[in-house]
Amino acid sequence: MNFLKWWLRIVGLFYVLQFVMVAIVRAPIRVQGPAGALEDAAAGNPMARFLVDTWVTFGLEVGAIGMVLLLASRVPETARILVWLIIGIEIGRGLIADSYMISRGHPLPTLLIWLVLHSIVILTGWMALQKSKTETDKIN
Repeated sequence: MNFLKWWLRIVGLFYVLQFVMVAIVRAPIRVQGPAGALEDAAAGNPMARFLVDTWVTFGLEVGAIGMVLLLASRVPETARILVWLIIGIEIGRGLIADSYMISRGHPLPTLLIWLVLHSIVILTGWMALQKSKTETDKIN
């Protein structure tokens, strides 16, 4: 269960870091958003405020998931379903969503980095599940 415990902790911290970067630093809007979007939001532009509010809401969701993963790392043997949840999120909101954004003409370099990160989380999550199943089978 050690691999699973550390996977939950590392991915949980990664998600909490994403919360900070998305909701507090607002890095995605600064890097990929329209120029001046944060200033326009501060000035009351409703479309820019919607953009910021959407990213903050997304950041809160990611932060909550990260905190649950960190808490679950205390009892990794009961947290396997959370790994499947993260794998599903990383496939849907990760690989599929980023592929969609690429097809819509969004900047490729940043999205390629994210595709690699999503793939790493998926692959290592699957490995953690396999290893924990093997360890459980040995005990029983």
